[in-house]
Amino acid sequence: MRHSDEWRPGTLLSAAWVASAFLGSTAALADGKALFAACTACHGAHGEGMPATGAPNIAGAQAWYVERQLANFATGVRGAQPGDSYGATMKAGSAVLTSDGDRRAVAAYVAALPRTRAAAPPSPVTENGRNYFNAICSACHGSNGFGNEALAAPRLAGLPAAYAARQFAAFKSGRRGAQPGDRFGAQMRAVTAMLPDVRTEQDVIAYAASLPP
Repeated sequence: MRHSDEWRPGTLLSAAWVASAFLGSTAALADGKALFAACTACHGAHGEGMPATGAPNIAGAQAWYVERQLANFATGVRGAQPGDSYGATMKAGSAVLTSDGDRRAVAAYVAALPRTRAAAPPSPVTENGRNYFNAICSACHGSNGFGNEALAAPRLAGLPAAYAARQFAAFKSGRRGAQPGDRFGAQMRAVTAMLPDVRTEQDVIAYAASLPP
């Protein structure tokens, strides 16, 4: 008998583990797809977003970030602050996800969707926006805007400028980042204070939206 034909229990156990993990992952994505049906009214069937509802494109967003934000909505860290009408809508809509497992499954499904560029046309890109993005934002979000899990910084590339501007305003006003337990939001809120004026904010947002998703 050749060595390659020998029965090796360890090899069979490894193969069984891989098969089990694959089936478990497939089942989780199926669960996530079923749960995501409640999200399509605003975010679209493919996570492409809908400018009319103010819902951003979320297809291909990092699972860890989506899961964290869903947990924030569930606990009131997001969506429970006065004046945050969009957040309140999202908080109410995400209430159908009643467990950590539900949120994890939806996040995994969203992350598996093919990424898309924002449906709305991007604003003009300026050198000012590029310079400030690279000087301030790229340290966490990357020069390509792809984000960095180690720094808890999500992908920005390809997000709608209108959505990014709304979130920027929420951080500045304290509707995001000022709630107890929102450590990462607090970091972002501090960064928003580093841009000198509204025009620069707009330029940075337009540049981030122009980056390939």
